[in-house]
Amino acid sequence: MLDVRLKPSQQAKILVLINEFGLTPLDFEWTEEESVECVSVEAVRFRVSVLTHRPSKFFCSFKGYWVEFSPAPKGRVAHERHNGDFNQMVPLAIQWLTELRKEIAIPDPWADLRRDAADRLGQSERANTALEEAGKQTAASELREANADLSRQPPDLTGAVQHSLTALECVAREHCSDHATFGKLLQRYDGLFPKPLDRGIEKIWGFASEMGRHLQEGRTPNGEEAELLVGLATACCTYLARKGKPVG
Repeated sequence: MLDVRLKPSQQAKILVLINEFGLTPLDFEWTEEESVECVSVEAVRFRVSVLTHRPSKFFCSFKGYWVEFSPAPKGRVAHERHNGDFNQMVPLAIQWLTELRKEIAIPDPWADLRRDAADRLGQSERANTALEEAGKQTAASELREANADLSRQPPDLTGAVQHSLTALECVAREHCSDHATFGKLLQRYDGLFPKPLDRGIEKIWGFASEMGRHLQEGRTPNGEEAELLVGLATACCTYLARKGKPVG
């Protein structure tokens, strides 16, 4: 096996390029691997250096006869020939860094969706755990439905608000041993939420009811409003579930 790994001085030159491109050096990692390359009918084995951009998984492999890199100017992967001279590899590394910088500069909406879903799921599961530990299975189920509605494509925004309101009202009724509406419970029980938050929660409830229950033509929640209301209802449910003694 032929060892064609880059020398430390050559890796240092690549580091200079990374800095010149305004990229973060600590995002990159050098590894080595075995490469089997065919020229004519002969297969040759090499020990080669590979530089990987860890956040994106894009890479540049300095092989025995080729530089293989992704992303590429045309297509996902490029294979460019060199004659073993590092000075021929440098322009290929520049091509790679040029494409890499373009690619990672583009916002990834799928990553944003995954992060939003994970954050929402984490908050929901913490609330569900608190509710289930307090024996409030119905409310926990309603919150799961609310988050499921938000995750649909397209999302059911009104359904999400309705389910979250149902969960909050269910928890408050059991907490107070009173089957009045949530709005009435806020008025009857001064200790349901700390003052002056109770007044703010009352206004939020009115707004949420208008968006999720007492619908008017042209008056439906947008995505940001629905997520806000579901999040607030989830937080209030968690608070009441962990509060302990019912108010009297």
